[in-house]
Amino acid sequence: MRVQVEILCAPHPVAEIEESLRRAGRQLASRVESVSVEIREGPRITAVLEFEMRRAAQYKVVDGIAATVQNWVGACYQDITIRFPKD
Repeated sequence: MRVQVEILCAPHPVAEIEESLRRAGRQLASRVESVSVEIREGPRITAVLEFEMRRAAQYKVVDGIAATVQNWVGACYQDITIRFPKD
């Protein structure tokens, strides 16, 4: 199942945000090579983490995904949106 996590970040070094999200993705992904991170800079920093994970009921995994991502990005975390796009 494909997962897309969009994080709104407070000002923080972009390289640190990217590395933190890669680590979170590696922890959550079923295949490490499926992890990708995109950083969108503007008035606010928006980061998008995508990865593949095992099939599960979305309502059962969403809290764990949010907690893992928030744990890794820590200080820069402001808001999160989790999507399960159809392929």
